[in-house]
Amino acid sequence: QYFYTAVSEPNQGLPQFITVGYVDGHLFSHYDSITRREQPRAPWIKKVEEFDSQYWDKQTQISWDSEQA
Repeated sequence: QYFYTAVSEPNQGLPQFITVGYVDGHLFSHYDSITRREQPRAPWIKKVEEFDSQYWDKQTQISWDSEQA
C-alpha cells in the first residue's frame, strides 16, 4: 500500500508532500518534498537494486509526478 499526503500549509519543518509505502503493515519506502528522493526504509527492500539498478530513480519519478499533480 502507498499513502500520499499533501499539506496545504506545512509548518514546524514538515514537508508539503509525503509518500510512504507499506507491505504487511511495515514501512519500506519514503519520499517527501524536502528530500525529493524515494528512499528505502527496510533492509530487505535494498536488495531490489541487485535486480533493477534504476528502481529508486523510477520510484522517485512516480512520487515526484504525484507531488506535481
